Amino acid sequence: MTRVSFVVPTMNEARYVPKLLDSIRRQSVGDWEILVADSGSTDGTPEVAAAAGARVLPGERRGPGEGRNRGARAATGDVFVFADADCVLPPDLLAAVFRALADPRVIGGATGFRPEEGTSLDRLLFRTATLYQRVMTEIGLPHNAGYCFFFRRTAFERLGGINEKMLLNETHDLALRSRALGRFVMLPLTVATSMRRFRTYGYARTIVKEYLASTITYYLTGRTPAERFRPKPAR
Repeated sequence: MTRVSFVVPTMNEARYVPKLLDSIRRQSVGDWEILVADSGSTDGTPEVAAAAGARVLPGERRGPGEGRNRGARAATGDVFVFADADCVLPPDLLAAVFRALADPRVIGGATGFRPEEGTSLDRLLFRTATLYQRVMTEIGLPHNAGYCFFFRRTAFERLGGINEKMLLNETHDLALRSRALGRFVMLPLTVATSMRRFRTYGYARTIVKEYLASTITYYLTGRTPAERFRPKPAR
């Protein structure tokens, strides 16, 4: 059985990470390890993660991209699955990953996403965003919102990992660059995630600046300047 390394970047995620780690342990198939790349948490996140069986990799606060790369460097698996700390994975996630990777042309992919708790508007918003990601991926412009995605180890390393200079759109950038190596696909399932950013900063700022403006800037220029797009943590 192919060994999988789950990589989770964290900074003060003690409230959310137990649900994620529990959902990893509930996977229906697979041989895996869990690596939590922590960036200076002060709320007990490292202790919570270690108690749940994760290997904690301490580091400085330099963004989730750096944390994902840090985890990948320490990983022992042949497949990397990256998940945000406030996500809950479906129990058949790894089964879907293995089915996708049975095609040797597939080098990575992502899931859809939905609010774990939310209003009808929240669900519509996330369905629309997931549909956009699926359509873009199907037409050959893979889009990866970053909630949960996977890569073959060999492909991730050949791509040089995630661009750590980008604090937004770094996962889109990785997916687009991966076209040089093979197919990036969308899995036919979704992960649940929190609405904390929308609740903390509001819909207008979150959608217009952090999502639309940063994504348009990336597509036009190939970069998302950190000095202009620097999202604040939402807990």
